[in-house]
Order: sequence, then structure tokens, then C-alpha cells
Amino acid sequence: MPTYNGERFLAEQLDSILGQRGDFELGITVRDDGSTDGTTDILRHYEREYGVKVIRGERVGVNGAIMELVNQADDAADLYAFSDQDDVWYDFRLQEAVTAHTGHTEHAIHTHKKPLLWTCSEELTDENLKPFGLMPRPKYLGLFHNAIIQNKAPGHTQVFNRALRDLLKGYPPEKIFVYDWVAYLLASAFGEVLYCPKSCGMYRQHGSNAIGYSANWWSHFRRRLKRLFTGALRGIAEQQAYFLVRYGESLAAEHRTVLYSFIANRRNLLVRIRFALTTRIKRDTRLESLQFRILYILGVFK
Repeated sequence: MPTYNGERFLAEQLDSILGQRGDFELGITVRDDGSTDGTTDILRHYEREYGVKVIRGERVGVNGAIMELVNQADDAADLYAFSDQDDVWYDFRLQEAVTAHTGHTEHAIHTHKKPLLWTCSEELTDENLKPFGLMPRPKYLGLFHNAIIQNKAPGHTQVFNRALRDLLKGYPPEKIFVYDWVAYLLASAFGEVLYCPKSCGMYRQHGSNAIGYSANWWSHFRRRLKRLFTGALRGIAEQQAYFLVRYGESLAAEHRTVLYSFIANRRNLLVRIRFALTTRIKRDTRLESLQFRILYILGVFK
């Protein structure tokens, strides 16, 4: 769990993690990103009373904090989970993930070599945990041609095995646009994505969410539009370009070709048009796929 000025909701989330029920051993590691509020006092309490491991550092941003956590995680663990600082997990959440991972191998989890990533639905709530909906169900979960332009497994829902963690370990944070997207790309390219449609927690929406959902479609549309005009699509393309450099030789030929084409064809208008009209890359709906093609032709991903 990365934290930064999270005193309002942090204790509630830590309590929900400590209250998990199931047949597993649990360890919690937090990396604080230079908080200036009461977060550090809360962490000292949980460190002293519950054995939570706390890493304190200078401000490096969420991607830097996450990668420090990934790199320093226990090499002997079978499964790893990301956590936001402001959500609430239902007490059966991690057992659902453990059961799903175990069910995809005839052997013990720690001998399973294929990268696996588990994700789930969550209840959308306001800052007072009043529900207003569910996270949308993903349509093309784990399909690489979709994963290139759409992350369908948000980090606050991810539980992944050691094989995926080993692939992610050492990834430079400055090459990451969104950390959970890299994990999702790895699972889509080299392994499998497991989905639990059951709501396994409360995803709290408030004014400080870095990425989230809105209670109505207009607010959600405005939020997406704002990200579009602050360079989000360029950031996505740069992240995928480095992913190709780092893992290209290991990718299946089909995946390598489509990712290379997405990156290489951005510079020339006529080539962009031809690529947009013929590519198998797609988003969840026809309208979203059409929007992607138009934006690609317009050169927004450059």
C-alpha cells in the first residue's frame, strides 16, 4: 500500500485488511510518500500494534512508491495484492483471490509458473461509503488487443502471483504511466487474468482520487476529457512503447506485431489512417473503438 496524506480514511482500510478471513498468512507493507498530515502517526500505531511494515521515504509519486514496494516485497510470498489507502475490503476478499489462484493449477501456488492476475468487482461509494453503483463489468478482460489501450483491472482490485511479480520487478517507474496497467499488460501478454464478478470491497470516491469513477455519466465524461487534454493518451503510448522495448522479444509474434504497429504508425497521417481502419485493437464498445480510431488518426497519441 502506498500512502500520502491519507489520514482521513487510512485506519479504516488497514482495519479491513487486518480483518480478512481465510486460510492464508497475511503481511502488510506500506510505503509512505512523505506525508505531511497525521498519516505517519497512524502508521506508527499500526506498525507497533499489528506488525505492519512501514517504509518511509521522500516524495516520489505513486508509481515510484509502488515499484519500491514491488521490489522490496517478500520473495517467498505466493501472492501479492495492491491496495489503495482509502478503500474498504470485505472480509472474504483475499480468500476469494486465493481460491481462484489455487483453482488454476493442479500444484501448489508457489510452483505455478504462469503469470496470473486476479481482479474483482467493487461497490462504488461516496466518501461516506454510501453506495451509488458497481464498477462496470469488463468485456474483453485479458485480451491483449484490448489491453493495449484499455486497463480493465484497476490496481485496487489486483492480486497476482509470484510469476507476475517477478516480471514486474525492476520496472523503472519513470517509464510507467499507470502502474496497474503494466501489471495487467503482463498478465494479458504472458499469462491469464482471473475475474470475480462478486463485489469484494468498497471503492471510495472523493475529491482526492487520482483515478476513479463518477456518480453520473456527465461527470465521468468530463473527467475523461480532462485527462485527454492533459497528455494522457501520449503517456499511454509512451508506456506501451517501453513495454515493447522491455518485453518485445518474449511476446507472441501476433502481440509483438500489433503493439509495434500501434507505436510505429503514429508519426505519419496516411499510415495512421490505414492503421486505424484495419487494426484489431478495440475498446469495450463500438463507440469507444470508433473514438479510439478517430483520436489515433488525429495524432493525439503522438
